[in-house]
Amino acid sequence: MMPRRLPLAAIAIAIFAAAAAGWWFGQPKPVQETAAPEQHQADGSVILERRPDPKAKPKQQIPRKAKVERVAQVVVQPDAIAEAGKPCPPVTVDMTLIREPDGMRRVLASSPDGQIVGGIDVPVDTAAPPEPPKRWGAGISWSPADSTAGVWIERDVPVFSRVVRVGAEVNQARVGIDAGGIETRVRVGFAF
Repeated sequence: MMPRRLPLAAIAIAIFAAAAAGWWFGQPKPVQETAAPEQHQADGSVILERRPDPKAKPKQQIPRKAKVERVAQVVVQPDAIAEAGKPCPPVTVDMTLIREPDGMRRVLASSPDGQIVGGIDVPVDTAAPPEPPKRWGAGISWSPADSTAGVWIERDVPVFSRVVRVGAEVNQARVGIDAGGIETRVRVGFAF
């Protein structure tokens, strides 16, 4: 006869496992930004050339606890011509960091005082190569039906354009009231 608390414990564990799996698989994947050419738009603004560099340093002093996402530089050719002996008038550059539908970010630049003739957008935080995939998994298992435990190990194996997960599991098995033994299973599945 199964104790009354055992089904409640199994339900609680299942709810916790489902919530953890939902959180784990619901995390967005990081976007690896690549180089992109400069693009001129109809309104005179320019989507800057993107040139990822994880070692780029900003020219400004960065406040504590701030994270640099972009380092951008814009060269502006003013429309006004300075008179002899007088400095050129100030040039205003409007810059906007945008997120594209593919998750990548771009910088738009425009100036009411002149034409943008070039610029560079340097992603800093996403320029480093992504971490290699974690292909191994291991853990313990437990059967709430007969209170048996086990261990498992898995590996993701690339096959053509898919990833196949193969693994082995060794569980404690109960045959009778006081009988014990070991049960081994081999598993194959798809990683997602």
